[in-house]
Amino acid sequence: MDTENESRVRLSRGRMWLLPLLERPRIDVESEARARLGAGDPDVGEALRAVIDMGLNAWSDHWLSKAVAWTTDEEVVIFSERLHEIALESTGPQSQDTRHAAKRRLKRLGLWSPSRG
Repeated sequence: MDTENESRVRLSRGRMWLLPLLERPRIDVESEARARLGAGDPDVGEALRAVIDMGLNAWSDHWLSKAVAWTTDEEVVIFSERLHEIALESTGPQSQDTRHAAKRRLKRLGLWSPSRG
């Protein structure tokens, strides 16, 4: 992604360095990012979704749980397939708490279907 202040950064490559952002309050990360972007820069939503995507596909429950907590309602819709997988998988890195959090997020928006997965 090109910004007025930075050279080209490919979000599809090497996103692992973005994971620590999940440890900070989303509102702070989003606010700081918006303050650095100029009028011609892309929407910060794309970058935030890249962070969430990396977290939802991470190898540890730590990042999975942080990513689930970071999602907005709109992003729950976008990532609903992956959230179903997290909620329904009994094996893998996700803890029971993370599975339940993913299920709650889906249920709250009427997207929960235990037959998906």
